[in-house]
Amino acid sequence: MQEDILYYPRRELAKSLIVSLNSGVTTAITLFAPRRMGKTQFLLQDIVPEAQAADLNVFYFSFMDETASNISEEFRRSLSIFAQNAQKTSGIKKFLGGITQVEFAGLGISREAKQIEPERISEIIACIANLPHSTLLLLDEVQELARISHTEGIIRSLRTGLDVHKNKVKVIFTGSSTNGLQAMFQNYKAPFFQFSHALDFPLLGKEFSDFLADIYYQRTQKQLDKDALYVLFQDMNSVPLYLRSLIQDMIINPNLSLAEAASYRLTQLNDKSQYLRQWQQFSLLEQLLIELILHGKKSLYSKEICDLIAEKLGVDKISPSKIQAALRKLSNQEIISKNNQSFLVINDALFAEWIKEQIQK
Repeated sequence: MQEDILYYPRRELAKSLIVSLNSGVTTAITLFAPRRMGKTQFLLQDIVPEAQAADLNVFYFSFMDETASNISEEFRRSLSIFAQNAQKTSGIKKFLGGITQVEFAGLGISREAKQIEPERISEIIACIANLPHSTLLLLDEVQELARISHTEGIIRSLRTGLDVHKNKVKVIFTGSSTNGLQAMFQNYKAPFFQFSHALDFPLLGKEFSDFLADIYYQRTQKQLDKDALYVLFQDMNSVPLYLRSLIQDMIINPNLSLAEAASYRLTQLNDKSQYLRQWQQFSLLEQLLIELILHGKKSLYSKEICDLIAEKLGVDKISPSKIQAALRKLSNQEIISKNNQSFLVINDALFAEWIKEQIQK
């Protein structure tokens, strides 16, 4: 795999997660963060090397890479191929599977293999558990399983296999939708109830922008104002991809100033015409609820909030059930979700900033 010079490594975090899994502190971890925050790269560039150094076999699968119609079967097929290849190469301590094509020990291991007979996920995990070394499953954007109908069986089978064989098969889930994750992990009726230890994927701070400034200097011999770069990173809602793209622009074109590069990237990010259209599609009740959530209001069914909403709507009263129905609709549309503290938040940080700007006008 070609080195990514703009990637900021987080090996200490990766090592601590692997130690927790290997020591039995926990057998399953869920990392949550919005999309574009670097979860996938963290799995592939930090977790994989640390897991292999700890003599773990590693399987990676992204549920975002497959279409809804075949996601369950493709996952089953990929896991089955991984189990078969791992059995064949069990003399090799560090086996990596689940990625379309990887080079390992001079051999190309591909997901293109002979047709695999359908098996239960729990049975495949049982085979993996019989390997000489323990295995770590990296299941990226796993909440996509909860969005698709008729996946209850595969979710239940996955949970059963991981639960029965937790001493030999560990797992790290990632997700960008708390609603989807809650459907799998927090709903008392769901098969994954209380199965995984949930962690917020830590956001990057000034250490990341300083790192990129140093890379820029190494490549161009030009200094950047690190404080100004960090402020710019915050203006970009601390999304690593955006700042990486800006530094990439400046390395490719060293004559580009920070102000010029920032103007170009921020113009792209601030093209929020779609937010106005989205906002206009909400009912007045939904808009009011979104504003209340942005202001940190928590007791949205209280008499005080109901009276406030009724006054804003120009009606005598509004029932908690109507508020509940509106919140459920916003949740189903992935506009809002609950964080790990069970507080309602707006999923899209840029959308939230746009709404704040409209409120202040």
